[in-house]
Amino acid sequence: MSTAVFVCADSPDILLDGVEVNAIEGLCETPLRIAEQLGGADRVVLLLHESHYDLADVQKALRSVEVDPLGSQILDVPLGISESDLEATLAGLRQRALAYAGSRPEHQKPTIPHVFNRRSLFRAPRPWYRAAPMVDEAKCAAVDGCQACVEPCPQGAYRWQQGRIHFNRDLCEPCGMCVSACPTEAISIPSTTPKMLAAQVGALVGHGDAPVGLRFVCRGARSAESVPGWHEIVVPCTGMVPGTWLLTALLMGAGSVTAASCADADCQRGLDEHSRTAVDLARSVLTAADLDPNLVPLQMGDVIREPIARTDFTAPFTHAGDAEAMLVLDSISPKGLDVTHTGSSLGVVTIDPESCTLCAQCAQTCPTTAIQAGFEEDTVTLSFNAAACTNCGQCTIACPEVERGAIRVAARIDSDLLRSGRRTINEGVVLVCESCGKPVAPEPMMDRIGELLGEEFEDTMQFLTRRCMDCRGLT
Repeated sequence: MSTAVFVCADSPDILLDGVEVNAIEGLCETPLRIAEQLGGADRVVLLLHESHYDLADVQKALRSVEVDPLGSQILDVPLGISESDLEATLAGLRQRALAYAGSRPEHQKPTIPHVFNRRSLFRAPRPWYRAAPMVDEAKCAAVDGCQACVEPCPQGAYRWQQGRIHFNRDLCEPCGMCVSACPTEAISIPSTTPKMLAAQVGALVGHGDAPVGLRFVCRGARSAESVPGWHEIVVPCTGMVPGTWLLTALLMGAGSVTAASCADADCQRGLDEHSRTAVDLARSVLTAADLDPNLVPLQMGDVIREPIARTDFTAPFTHAGDAEAMLVLDSISPKGLDVTHTGSSLGVVTIDPESCTLCAQCAQTCPTTAIQAGFEEDTVTLSFNAAACTNCGQCTIACPEVERGAIRVAARIDSDLLRSGRRTINEGVVLVCESCGKPVAPEPMMDRIGELLGEEFEDTMQFLTRRCMDCRGLT
């Protein structure tokens, strides 16, 4: 696996460690010239000039040399960018391209451009392709009732039916909301994976000695003019970026991190609230940690702070990485973290023993096994691991007693709970068969059934609580 870097011949001289940068005259107008200098590379980074190239032409040129366009990184030359910032940006894009794992035909989402450049003005529009999400059924927890991807999709492209998630690619306008919402990481967009983001961020913070500012941004909101020291991390839509990702990038060594709003890209998806919530969560957590909230500024600016950490995470930009990042932040904070915020991608489950029947539907449905049910002799136990909870809320959907307050999920980051591991949140007695000794059901469940049936069925309930299913037909 190797990466070729191509720039227009009129771009400044660029030096990348161990990488040849190929300058091609007229690259924007004639991208097929890539083939002349590809040299067997299967990953490509392109430095082009906005409005001087047709993305459909560029993708066609890449496919002609068997390079996957969805994994290729294209940078429109920002006005006023310094050579050092340009080199850092290209170094980050090169590492992101190297981390690309490939795509399948199902990932190809054709798009007709609404904005035309000077080359396409006098010809019929041709589609270019965006990366669409796909569901990995081997990881999907829909069979257990999980529907976490359905509601967040602004286009209604997901539907749960009979234990399966059905995805309509025609309805999808790739925004990545489903990727962030999926608790088991069964949904992915090949052009924006956690490994690609981690590779790009790692290369940027490791390039040079000056503090680095990072701005998560969708392609349509990229800045036309460069701000010294700031680099942009392109995602399908910043609505998909949780606040924990901003904090993760900060803890990886960035001096300042923020996210652009959809309004900056004239986006019609209406996901502005999500990007604003992400920034607010990150600032709230920093404030709770007694750290400077302006490490996550409201917008990209001239001031870039000194890094507060440089951490090598196990799995950054994943659900597991969220919990890891919060524990790292807690370790450098003068005080512990306990933040309740609607934008939290971590959650805390609480059980009311008075209304919980110990039916274990919450554990059966929990896609990450944050809630587990354990049965030992005549005892049933519900336990909870905060580090595994993604605040997806599927347990509350499954609980038959949720209206009575049996279970609640708070969008909360609590470092003590994250560190403490699995703990018991409710337990009770399991009734056993007087005939064979097998379990019948948890006692609170049978009490609740009896309560619903009323005194009229008291004799029936006494019989049902004493006999298991196998023995009820025996005399």
